[in-house]
Amino acid sequence: MSQENKEKEQHELDKIRMKKMKELMEAQKRKQASQDIISNLWEKVDYVLKIVLMPEAYNHLINLKEKEPQIYQKIFNELVSPEVVQNVDYLLTIISRQGGVPRRIPLDAIVYLERQAKGIKSKIQVKRKDELMDLGQYLSK
Repeated sequence: MSQENKEKEQHELDKIRMKKMKELMEAQKRKQASQDIISNLWEKVDYVLKIVLMPEAYNHLINLKEKEPQIYQKIFNELVSPEVVQNVDYLLTIISRQGGVPRRIPLDAIVYLERQAKGIKSKIQVKRKDELMDLGQYLSK
């Protein structure tokens, strides 16, 4: 009888282990599926950026992503609103129906956003004789 109890206990333990293992595997599958969806979402957003930006603007943005991730993130947040992320499939449908976008964002716009993110103010300098001065100083003289 003691042998029979041990076998029952072992059988119950095996059932519990199997159930736990199954739960862990299902949780891992759900996690992987959500990661795939997120990855897929960011790939779609990147594709939309590639379509909307001029090639040199897109390349500049990718270079910023590698060299200055914080600046890239600020520019990305400026270009891609939460609504864009939510409606990325709709945007892709529109882009495919129209065969692209009528006007693409030029490099100048990305450089402007980069300068804003870095806090660089534009300066107009005037060269008078051998002296460089700001436009404001030049006009005040």
